[in-house]
Amino acid sequence: MINEWTKEERVLCALSREEPDRVPLYDLVSSANFIEHFAGKTLSLENANEVVPLAMSRALDTTRIFLPEPLGRRQDQRGFVYERRDWFNEWQVGAPFHDMESLADYVGREIERLRAWKADDPKVMRTELLGWKRRYAGTVIPASWAGEAMQDHYIEVGLDWFTWLDAEKPELVQEWIEARHGQLMRRLQSEAGCREISPLAWIFGDVAYKERLIFSPRFLIRHGFFRHITEICDLYHGYQLKVIFHSDGFITPIVPDLIEAGVDAIAPVDSLAGMDLRGLKEAYGSRLAFVGGIDVENVLRMGSVEDVRCCVLSSLKSAGIGGGLILGTSSEEIFETLPLENVLTMIETTWECGRYPIGRYFPSNNF
Repeated sequence: MINEWTKEERVLCALSREEPDRVPLYDLVSSANFIEHFAGKTLSLENANEVVPLAMSRALDTTRIFLPEPLGRRQDQRGFVYERRDWFNEWQVGAPFHDMESLADYVGREIERLRAWKADDPKVMRTELLGWKRRYAGTVIPASWAGEAMQDHYIEVGLDWFTWLDAEKPELVQEWIEARHGQLMRRLQSEAGCREISPLAWIFGDVAYKERLIFSPRFLIRHGFFRHITEICDLYHGYQLKVIFHSDGFITPIVPDLIEAGVDAIAPVDSLAGMDLRGLKEAYGSRLAFVGGIDVENVLRMGSVEDVRCCVLSSLKSAGIGGGLILGTSSEEIFETLPLENVLTMIETTWECGRYPIGRYFPSNNF
């Protein structure tokens, strides 16, 4: 009998679709109000490396390292220009190509660069992550993370440029994708000791809009999307890691493919895009865990405290029973514009009512 659960035990149990002591909480946080409330200190760029982890350690069971950075522009080694207009978000505002010919030239150079890439000393990254693990003081951070290659490329050059190039030069695009996937796998193979950081890894593969996919399942299969995820999952599982797959939007049509590929959980359950937490739990809860589910717009932003509490209780009851739920926002981020009172209600209701067996704390008139 476990009397005092660590956050790692709680998160690992939930991802294994078993019941821990209570439902864990996850989110990214870009709200200074939230950070300052839990840290008890004013946030600045100078103290963020200490204040942000301190707040997360007091509020959440798991998160990703997400820190403020100075405003301004920067250019990377490949020629992309980025602009940061607030502490937590950066936009791409320039690219090293301007037409199809210069894009194809860029892709050719990238293929050569990716094929020649060699992994850095993994001890350096592991030492850095162990330092962050100490700062987060028990709140689980990822041991590793990976972007699926096709997703990385269409985000890098823009969806229009990517699809135009794929229509004109499909062999070049596929060669580019496989070069990126090969580079990723070499990096992940160098991270064999990453379980020391935590039991969890993330795969990023944004492929959906609101209520529909960006790409057809046939397109995804043709470009190796699910094959790549399978290979990444196999490697991560060999490291004894649970794998969370991230995509915003409506990914319900490909959930069976993700399960087949080896994904342990999906994040976020984007209710605004049409994802149904209750329906997903009923259909796939014996094979998949779920992260998120609390409507960030209609409930957290626009709703009352009572609306938030009712939504959390409904999510706990519909998806928390039997384990397999990590509660959080449908956007996978707590923004500055969300009323702090509502966010605190989400967290405190989970602390209070998310304990197993689920339902023993529920007011009878709510359900």
